[in-house]
Amino acid sequence: MRVQLPFANREEAGRSLAQQLAEYAGRSDALILALVRGGMVIGRAIADALHLPLFPYVVRKIGHPLHREYALGAIAEGGSIFLDRDAMAMSGMTRQDIEPVIEEEMMELQRRKGAYAIHPLPALQEKTVILTDDGAATGSTMLAAMEDMRKAHAEKIIVALPVCPPETARTLRSKSDILVALATPSPFNAVGEWYRDFPQVEDEEVVSMLSRTAQRSNDG
Repeated sequence: MRVQLPFANREEAGRSLAQQLAEYAGRSDALILALVRGGMVIGRAIADALHLPLFPYVVRKIGHPLHREYALGAIAEGGSIFLDRDAMAMSGMTRQDIEPVIEEEMMELQRRKGAYAIHPLPALQEKTVILTDDGAATGSTMLAAMEDMRKAHAEKIIVALPVCPPETARTLRSKSDILVALATPSPFNAVGEWYRDFPQVEDEEVVSMLSRTAQRSNDG
């Protein structure tokens, strides 16, 4: 499937991903885990198109103590911590150096996890898990989430992304069971550059999407 960049918005990107995931539509053993917050809009579009349950998954970047936008790794809500050894070495950081950042991000992770706890995540054993986000630059957050999925004994891990750089695609493909990446442009500076409309997604919007999901489940 050829896509035209930039995407109009996250909703368009999610619908395009859904077309590539059509074989999983309505399957009782499949679910979508969307990395919050931006990934929730992608996940909502996929879930609506494929009639699959949607759950949020909280993953936080571990930034350099002095330059927090520079990612050194990520921590996922199941407890997995991924550290980018190359980035750590280049910045001269040790695990001890970034421990305060990890503790701070863990607190924010727990806050968000509590805020989004509208319906509980089911056991992932024997499940096909579609992990999605609005894109990936280094892939750190997705790698941390995938480690959680392995620990939870998910049957199959599918990573679904609208856009990521080629080197990140290679890494994610090697670590997942299936990678669905709509576009792998290079050079790649930031996820937002590949969208015409890329607003910040707030907690309230995530909760609203989850509330609609819960209401549909109750009505069904």
